[in-house]
Amino acid sequence: MNKVAGDIDLLKYILSSFSCVQDEDIQNFLHNRAIDFEKLLKSRTYLVVDEKQFENSDFKLKDLVIYGYISLAVKVFTVPKMTSNHQRQQLDGFSAKEHGKQISNFPCYLIGQLARNSNVSKEVINGAELLKISYNIIGEAVKLVGGRNILVECHNNKKLVQFYLDNGFNKISHVPDENQTMIQMIRRIEFGGYAS
Repeated sequence: MNKVAGDIDLLKYILSSFSCVQDEDIQNFLHNRAIDFEKLLKSRTYLVVDEKQFENSDFKLKDLVIYGYISLAVKVFTVPKMTSNHQRQQLDGFSAKEHGKQISNFPCYLIGQLARNSNVSKEVINGAELLKISYNIIGEAVKLVGGRNILVECHNNKKLVQFYLDNGFNKISHVPDENQTMIQMIRRIEFGGYAS
């Protein structure tokens, strides 16, 4: 077996240790799709681990504990037709129209996945801390290329929606996704880096 194949097998083994009992789709993404999304440049997935694990002289990479993970991408967000000019201007930052037509599409940083390992307690890491890590990564991208908005698309789950509302996101639209409705929520990025 060549080294690359061995490295991929080890990575798949490490990823398979992640558990998310609240949402099988989140677990499935990390187990089965994250590597392919990386290869296709569709997204970047960041594993949240305790660096102290590496300080133990007996530590083996196969024993790495993933505390959580974040998957980030860029996405074009299309606003619903009934979106007001004021809201479009807020999203764009400059105008609601371009070449005399309403702006309908806005580039966003997408937090595609954000999850804590079910085997790791909230006292060790919680959702707000995972969001802060994602903001820091997005903030680095903003410094290099700009950007105005962060988008999340979450299940229409009252607790999950409230989590994002509590963390500064605003509901903007509902979209169908297979057998369920997804809620699209946006939070603005402050220029000069991310200001939470």
